[in-house]
Amino acid sequence: MKYIKKYRDFWMYCIFGFLASLLNIAIFNIVHNNMQVQLGLANTIAWFISNTFSFFVTKMYVFRTEMKNFKKMLHEGSYFLLSRILSLVIDNLFMIIAVLILPWNNLIIKAIDQVVVGLFNYFSSKWIFGYSNRHLLERFKQRSKRKEIEKL
Repeated sequence: MKYIKKYRDFWMYCIFGFLASLLNIAIFNIVHNNMQVQLGLANTIAWFISNTFSFFVTKMYVFRTEMKNFKKMLHEGSYFLLSRILSLVIDNLFMIIAVLILPWNNLIIKAIDQVVVGLFNYFSSKWIFGYSNRHLLERFKQRSKRKEIEKL
């Protein structure tokens, strides 16, 4: 139990990241394999929808940051998507090389790709939401208040 509690954020990210990956794979399958949309465009559509989902669940359930301030949410969302654009580039390159150059099954490659991209996204999300920094800032504020009280 202590182990689970200690790594709660990582496990929550894994659960919601898994759901986002399933959403990404399902949308890719529908758009590329069923609707016959070009590989890169289908991958980008799947990326956009799954990352929109991922932003909100990561913010609310993984790092438990508030959504009260629209300006802050827009700021975080911009950084979130910018960091994920890099993962989209990695995602598209991986898919193009593995599916178009090497004749591998696109759904198997997409599943492997989601694991690689998911790890990159976890660490970039921690940085964007300032999760580890948030606790440091709270401690600093508490320490500053104590020092002010001691001066009085």
